[in-house]
Amino acid sequence: MSKNGENYDIKELKDTYRETGYSSKEKKRLTTLDLIYSAIIGVLGGIISSLVPFSLLIKVWYPLTGGTQLVSGHHVIWGVIVYGLTKNKNNILLTMVSKGILEFLLGDALGLLILIINIIEGVLLSFGFYIMEKLGEGESKLGWGIAGGIGNIFQAPFIWIIKQRWYLHWSLWALAIIFALISGILITGILGRTIKNGLIKAGVPTTF
Repeated sequence: MSKNGENYDIKELKDTYRETGYSSKEKKRLTTLDLIYSAIIGVLGGIISSLVPFSLLIKVWYPLTGGTQLVSGHHVIWGVIVYGLTKNKNNILLTMVSKGILEFLLGDALGLLILIINIIEGVLLSFGFYIMEKLGEGESKLGWGIAGGIGNIFQAPFIWIIKQRWYLHWSLWALAIIFALISGILITGILGRTIKNGLIKAGVPTTF
């Protein structure tokens, strides 16, 4: 076989078995499908976060301060889902921005701050996935759970600071943060990964 033929075969193999996801060394540009996913999932997340009172499910059996953080992970799960379909951390930020804008337009009580919160959560979630990639847990349940916990842990203390809840005992602050971390691990990370896997098995196209 000629040298040109060998080079062609090697190139064909690289194209067929190209590196994707966490192991990819090249920066992937956003495709049209990436943008569509970010917009659709962001809008869906904004509607559900604004109009579906998940916190009432917790208050029925745990009415104490900080208990609603046990379901707070549903606010960030959208970033996990879009990341699972695209393997692009930029899509996390785009999705969270879309979600935050819609929440603002739907009259969230925090006003424009809700957009800032979504952006910071998106940054933290991206950072969580980056750390898990470096630790070799980029595709495991453990890695996704920890990344989800990192992405969700910011909301509780930030909102309490905004609402000036300094009078609350430090143990309640600690409990709320722990609840947010648990919710991030279970709902944002692991449930988000499960939904992502279900969508891919159902035939939803990925972009990686």
